[in-house]
Amino acid sequence: MLPAPTRGPLVVAGLLLALAGIALVQANGYWRLRDEVRRSRDVQRLIDEVSRNLPVVVFQARRARDGEIHIELLAGDTPQLFSATPRELQDDPSRILAAIHAADHKRVLSVLLRAVRRICPVALRFSAEGVRGPRHVAMHAWPRLEASSEQCWTGYWMDVSDADARAQAILRAHAQAAADAAEREQMVSSLGTGIGAPMHVLLQRLARLRGAPLDAHQRAVMATLDDAASMLGRILDDVAALSAGRAEGMDLQDGPVDLRALVQSVEALLRPVAQSKGLYLHQRVGARVAPQLLADATRLRQVLFNLVGNAIKFTRHGGVSLSLQALEDTAHAQRLRLVVADTGVGIALERQEAVFEPFAQAERSTTRQHGGSGLGLGICRQLVTAMGGTLALRSVPGQGTVVEIELELQHAPVPLLGDAVASNLADPGCGPDASRRSGSSPRVLVAEDHPTQQLLMQWWLRGMGLDVEVAGDGLQALASWRRDPPRLLFTDEQMPGLNGAGLVQHIRREEQQRGRAPGPIIGMTADIDGMRGMALDHLLAKPISRRTLHDAIAKVAPGLLAAGAAPAAPCAGVECSDAPTLASLVARFGTEDAARQLVQTLRASLEEDGAALQEAWHRADQRMASQRLHRMAGGVGSLGLAALSTHLRELNEAQVPPSRAQRDQLHHRLQRCIAHLRQLEG
Repeated sequence: MLPAPTRGPLVVAGLLLALAGIALVQANGYWRLRDEVRRSRDVQRLIDEVSRNLPVVVFQARRARDGEIHIELLAGDTPQLFSATPRELQDDPSRILAAIHAADHKRVLSVLLRAVRRICPVALRFSAEGVRGPRHVAMHAWPRLEASSEQCWTGYWMDVSDADARAQAILRAHAQAAADAAEREQMVSSLGTGIGAPMHVLLQRLARLRGAPLDAHQRAVMATLDDAASMLGRILDDVAALSAGRAEGMDLQDGPVDLRALVQSVEALLRPVAQSKGLYLHQRVGARVAPQLLADATRLRQVLFNLVGNAIKFTRHGGVSLSLQALEDTAHAQRLRLVVADTGVGIALERQEAVFEPFAQAERSTTRQHGGSGLGLGICRQLVTAMGGTLALRSVPGQGTVVEIELELQHAPVPLLGDAVASNLADPGCGPDASRRSGSSPRVLVAEDHPTQQLLMQWWLRGMGLDVEVAGDGLQALASWRRDPPRLLFTDEQMPGLNGAGLVQHIRREEQQRGRAPGPIIGMTADIDGMRGMALDHLLAKPISRRTLHDAIAKVAPGLLAAGAAPAAPCAGVECSDAPTLASLVARFGTEDAARQLVQTLRASLEEDGAALQEAWHRADQRMASQRLHRMAGGVGSLGLAALSTHLRELNEAQVPPSRAQRDQLHHRLQRCIAHLRQLEG
């Protein structure tokens, strides 16, 4: 045991060590607590920062059994919506209702009370006053019933002001578009009213002139006026279609076209306009351009007329040139370039694309200086695009404008018939000989686009002592009818240029305008329902025989039939399969030469139509595919290939395009038929 003097210092030292240990522990706890507080503050600061940038304000609220509301959680940019911080709103939830616009108070309270009573979700919109002004707020909340019978609500408020502003802008844009559409419709209505009466007078005068004796020059002038009137009517139809938003109404009807003659006709129409302004108008067509290509002549003329007319309108000095060149030539088509160049005022670069918008022009002053509605270039681009081509514009203000069109047009089929071919066909035994076919015979016009059917109609009708003229499409038939109305007209249903319905409609209208008695018209179709309701005197179902043709003429125009031109007796045992024998065709058509000529014509047309059909399907061009199927059905039906004709019609009339397997099946069937016909030709 230590003595007392020694124990004192040791006790003191022990106490000091204990105090030092306690101090160290306390210091360590303090610093750890300080670090925790700092980290907690950092986390809270981060939470607050994230909350302020949330696109929504998230809340959790509790409704006590006494009805008092307690907000237990609030995160987000509440000042933006309610002009108060989360802490202020938690302390006084009534400030939320106070921030809501007075006009929405009643509705908001009604929805909330109904949701509380029924304990159902809440979804509503209201306006509230935020720190930066009025805001549109969307609220969504979902209830939960606690064991204590207190209601707990979890939900969010979202600022939808920008979305509402965009919706309002869209509504205003729609209203403006509707107003623009109404203005355009009014303009079109005024256009139709203003032009309709002068057009009617012009057509009446032209109708009177057609009946007068005209020399060659006068007939040429009349043809030019007819072209202009026809094109103007088409343009008015297009204006109405564009105004109503029906661009698909600008349909195309292809047929053989002489592009040289078409370019010359546009120059003839517009040369006087250019000369009246002291301008030159030149046209040039390259030597390589094919004599006949497949196109919609009226539409192509309309495009050139618009482009050249536009160029003349905006040119004060110099003139306008129109050129057509062949860029590439293949066995089936030509790629062409049409160029219209002027030395006019030009168009600024920033406005060169805008001029293609319907009802738009290069400058606001354009209408005042030059007139016009701004429709020409818009219609031109739509038509060229529909033809599968491109239209480009280059212009320099003060130097002029160049418009280039590139198109690929198929070669028109080489005519395999005519007077020389038809005269090689032997007449049926009961028909008159060739010496009776003169200009003094009654003239009959046949509008038919299929070579085989054309050949048959010429052969049979001439065998009945009639003078026959064949038109390959409705536009050619209409022009022929206008020059010299025939004693009888036959028209197919589907033709390029102008279909049967359009042809009959034009003729009946012009007959009424001229005060003429309606001439007899006989329709020909493989689909009787397709031509019902037309102003026809009789309807023939394809395939047509000589007997049914004779009976139809005897019904509508018996005075046309020559004595002795009786119908041939029906042939017995005629083959009607996809592979007829030469003997069956001779029995059907009278002689071997006639049968071979018809076989050759059908084989050539099937080869062309089959290739065009495959191309149409490859390009998903259902309109062209339908035309080719209809044409082939009529052709093979005229030669008695009833099974193949029925198959083609069924494919054409189906509600959906044929499948790949169906296309391949038809292709192989056509190839077998073509090979068989080639054997019969030999």
